[in-house]
Amino acid sequence: MSESGPSRLRVLVISLGRRGGVTRYGQLMAEELARFCEVAAISSSTAENRQRWMSLGDRHLEVETFSSVATMFASVLAVKRFARIRQFAVRFRPDVVYYPGGHAWKPILDLLLPRSARVVLTVHDPQPHPGEDNAATRLFAWSNRWRVDGYVLLNESQRQGFIARHRLDPARVAMVPLGVFDDLVHAVRPLAEVAGLEHLDASAGHYLLFVGRIQRYKGVGTLLEAYASIAPGIRAPLVIAGAGSFTADEKRRIAELGDGSLTVVNRWLSDTEIASLVAAARFVVLPYTSATQSGVIPLASAFGVPAIASDAGGLVEQVVDGKTGLLCMAGDVASLAAALERASAMKESERAAMSEACREHAHTEWDWTSLAARLGAFFASLRAGLRA
Repeated sequence: MSESGPSRLRVLVISLGRRGGVTRYGQLMAEELARFCEVAAISSSTAENRQRWMSLGDRHLEVETFSSVATMFASVLAVKRFARIRQFAVRFRPDVVYYPGGHAWKPILDLLLPRSARVVLTVHDPQPHPGEDNAATRLFAWSNRWRVDGYVLLNESQRQGFIARHRLDPARVAMVPLGVFDDLVHAVRPLAEVAGLEHLDASAGHYLLFVGRIQRYKGVGTLLEAYASIAPGIRAPLVIAGAGSFTADEKRRIAELGDGSLTVVNRWLSDTEIASLVAAARFVVLPYTSATQSGVIPLASAFGVPAIASDAGGLVEQVVDGKTGLLCMAGDVASLAAALERASAMKESERAAMSEACREHAHTEWDWTSLAARLGAFFASLRAGLRA
């Protein structure tokens, strides 16, 4: 590893996830941080985006992580693996160790990595979602807060509550929103060319889209009920796409919507499938009952696709009501139905104006270079403040 100039912070990014939004977030942020700081990174050898880390050259270390609870417990005994991590970190001499998300190994790494470095953690969900607040998630969150000098949150709505709950100095908590997953932007293809989605090509530009994991707090049941309440001749086609299990009531409602207006793609989606579905949508729909933020909204905005979103958590900071999308009351069937009906019947001139506003919003608010600059400035202020 080459030496750096004395004026640039040395940041070691530790991103050990294998797939999903946090893994993508870590790589994209590290890539842009390299514009402002000297960056080295440690990532999982089985990460779905592992090729994108290669641009760091000898300032990048790959390590085998784990793929299950059983292998997680076994992994903590891999002494040679942790020795490699420590050696890599000591050679780099970081001023800041940055975790783009929590990880089961963090308490161990806290003991091994240089004590002179300040530790910064991005907390993606300051409050557990309904159905996810259990002993395991609380233990995970607590263990990841063991050694942290600064926190990054993805929305302003939850910042004050997070500070109060953990009795933190506000100067130690920054807000830097989620950016556009631009690797997904480049993965887009016409639906007619995407295996398994060709049948949706005929409705491209017309359908409403829910995309993502099917989880309790995502409000799929509310969406189905709201959609069913709209007259068939008025509502636009609806696509629900993502892995996960539907409840018995949701399955019943899906079966009742047998007129061809609803399409369900219930499986894990590839990057190309996600990007292509979003780019071809009329609106994306996020009827969440609980939310920190969504990677879907910035991605959709980059494609010029407006969002229908509930007013839960940080979603209200991602959608400008009436300009880049429509907001509705979380968990309220009538409010969501009204938004779905408005989106279905919207004149093309109004939607075109929303589409242009979305693209502009994505460019000005969710550009990774500007977000990384904010994060780098937080690192610098944090280090200066702790030195004082």
